[in-house]
Amino acid sequence: MNTTKSIIIYTAIALMTTSALASCDKAGLSAGNSDMIKFGANTVIINGDTKSGPITDGTLPDGTSFGVMGYCLSQAGPDNPTLNNTSGNIPWQQKKTLCTPTIFYDNEVTYIDGTFMYSPMKTWYEQPDFLYSFFAYYPKENFTVLSAQDDFGAPSVKFSIPFDGTTANDTTKVLDYDKVPDAMAAQEIDITKGSGIVTLNFMHLMSGLNFQVNNYNAAEDENGNLAAGKPVTIHSLKLRGKFYKSVNIYFDNRYDYPDEVFYGTYELLGDSDDDDVTVEALTSYERIGDKTLLLVSNLNKTGIEDGYLGDLKLVIEYTFGEPGNAGRKIQHISRPDNFQPSGGTIYTAQLNFIGDAFVLNFIVDNDSRWEDGGDSEITFG
Repeated sequence: MNTTKSIIIYTAIALMTTSALASCDKAGLSAGNSDMIKFGANTVIINGDTKSGPITDGTLPDGTSFGVMGYCLSQAGPDNPTLNNTSGNIPWQQKKTLCTPTIFYDNEVTYIDGTFMYSPMKTWYEQPDFLYSFFAYYPKENFTVLSAQDDFGAPSVKFSIPFDGTTANDTTKVLDYDKVPDAMAAQEIDITKGSGIVTLNFMHLMSGLNFQVNNYNAAEDENGNLAAGKPVTIHSLKLRGKFYKSVNIYFDNRYDYPDEVFYGTYELLGDSDDDDVTVEALTSYERIGDKTLLLVSNLNKTGIEDGYLGDLKLVIEYTFGEPGNAGRKIQHISRPDNFQPSGGTIYTAQLNFIGDAFVLNFIVDNDSRWEDGGDSEITFG
């Protein structure tokens, strides 16, 4: 992510809510009670259908909620809270310096049985040329609103991964992958009641990471022809260390990362022999552990100790050849310096075995592509 870029938070799920806007007696305006704002849902396929892990079927999991901010009229002046009814048709960029969230402030909108619901319901103003702007964040329970209700301009929010109470430098705690949500944010600027619906295009905030094993081992048969070589068995695969916990989103085109971290271990494969994965020669095993890890990526961190995803090590225990305890190897792999994971991108970490050594290569996952990303490789053995 580039701190000079606007907070376009990457490829989207299209989503629409059921919301409406309040009247404002101070501005001398009326609200048409029959003009409730209508919202629906449009879908973009990504990957997965639960609250944890990437959302990929284009709709939110049933019972989950996003928060929303809504703006329309500006104040009469910096110290005059009276709403200015002549500002209704002024574009957001011109009125935002005196605009506060009088329509919605951290309101909760919940997806239930195919419908987006909130209470109390609100309505549009009667004036058809009034321009409204909305800002949303999902899931609401993992966001904290940083801007006050009387602050001017676009709101600011903070997303946090819900891991508290970890001990510094203690990576023995196994982290529950299912507690990490697919954090997203959205904004819709300068829409009118005539649009009929409010479409919120939710953009992903986090980096996704899958793991894949490719066994490229080949041999020659007795006739000198190419044949399959030895299998590789993965006994355990873990990502452990210090992870970034949160990110502040400023919808006026910037973001930053609080000095907040957590420690522990994500287990893609645990220590049980029942979890072993054997990959025959000249074959691949995709998405080990059937998990996509969702991580906060901080591209401001370039030091030796603080990598883009934290101070992490990939720990792999494997056997080259026939499965069994004989010949087991354990590798502790630090993150490659040239891997720069962007938010909104799913990557696949490929463990490419050639003999009993392997190359670790990070590529963009084209099957679940949120946005273009880079690749890098580093060899171990």
